[in-house]
Amino acid sequence: MTILLLASATAILFVSCSGTGQPTDGSDSTHPKPPDDSGKVQTTLSSVLPYDVSLPPQNERVLETTVRRGFDNFSWHSFIALCWNPEGGLIGEHGDNATVWETWKYNYEVFLDSGQKPSPWNQLLVKKDKSLFQTGKTPPDMRAIFQPFLTGPLIDQNGQYARFEIAINKEMFEYIDNNTLYNIEGQRKFKDTLRFPSGDSAKKTYGAIMVKAAWKILGKGDDSTKFHRRMATIHTPVTTAQGTRDSTYEALVGLVGLHIGTKTEVSPQWIWSTFEHVDNVPDYGKAVAGKQYNFYNIAAGEKRLNQVPSQPWNPGKPGQTPSQIARLTPIDSGTQALNDSIRALLVAINPKSVWQYYTLVGTQWPVHPSASDTGDPFPLYMANCTLETYDQGSIQGGKIVYTPNVTSSCINCHNGATTWGGAPSDFTFILKTAKAEKK
Repeated sequence: MTILLLASATAILFVSCSGTGQPTDGSDSTHPKPPDDSGKVQTTLSSVLPYDVSLPPQNERVLETTVRRGFDNFSWHSFIALCWNPEGGLIGEHGDNATVWETWKYNYEVFLDSGQKPSPWNQLLVKKDKSLFQTGKTPPDMRAIFQPFLTGPLIDQNGQYARFEIAINKEMFEYIDNNTLYNIEGQRKFKDTLRFPSGDSAKKTYGAIMVKAAWKILGKGDDSTKFHRRMATIHTPVTTAQGTRDSTYEALVGLVGLHIGTKTEVSPQWIWSTFEHVDNVPDYGKAVAGKQYNFYNIAAGEKRLNQVPSQPWNPGKPGQTPSQIARLTPIDSGTQALNDSIRALLVAINPKSVWQYYTLVGTQWPVHPSASDTGDPFPLYMANCTLETYDQGSIQGGKIVYTPNVTSSCINCHNGATTWGGAPSDFTFILKTAKAEKK
């Protein structure tokens, strides 16, 4: 199905696959060629997931402009394809829609508490209501509430904790499944170099993709029409905080952050694409008067800006002090220009599309993949305010200070990931969520 629309005297092409509007799940190489991701301004929205990044000719490559634009185009093509409606039609044509990535396997479906072999890929592929929960009670099992490295929770302006989840595509799942990496014993027995499959444009094959999502419970003051929404089962486990109890309830949640990691031939250290809701936070020192943010209160000022909430952390306690968060590294001007152009395409489909309210914060990739383990990542620092809230850097004397090996850098951080056997785990920490097999 191809639909041609006109907006602002510019022809805008919306591409769907094979006449049905059905998007790829990241495993089918029979789809049409993905849109070009080179240094041109993106003018298409497609349900076809790109295999790898496309770059302009060598003599036209400038790292901070044309090359960045190529990777940013790749990020947006990936986001659009992954957020396309798996049931057909155009992204956002009815305002909100189910998404492709939410049909993937969640980490709790792959790494079972029993350490047993997970169910086949196609089993439970069509999801029921979202479950934002953890059955474990020890700190390492509380990733549904705490961010990576357990740096602390993120609390919205209604005093509710943000919730987090991870999903992986078929290629990544099958590599884990086929190599028995879904439990601790299997990882310790695995002696080969762990290398997930890479997306390859020439071969038209997809590589491993993982998605990390951040959600907020929608409540007072939230305009739900501006969020991708799902009904979710919210599970709050017992913590060390006094008075906590295990509880489960249903709530409407809205997507506030999406982090996409894609392993490709061009970028063996993965391409890291990070998106946020446009109303999450202001840039440091640039809050807009009268604007309501998800994780910033203008009246509160910047006294406790980007500070981890005081312990004990109790996600079940209502009315907690909200986090006061600002973005320390502004979105690149070229990236912002691309964001504006994509937003225009989404609005052209439907002025009420929820997807117009999401923005690309940035893309990180290895500039020289074979030069070192990390491949000289660019930009050096990049943070999602919902997923790496407290790793953005620090403010000292009114100036922003970045600290190597502390300030968020996807590639540098993930380079330290290992299996339960102590071997490098190819830039993903997800394998450490595996449990021991129960006999």
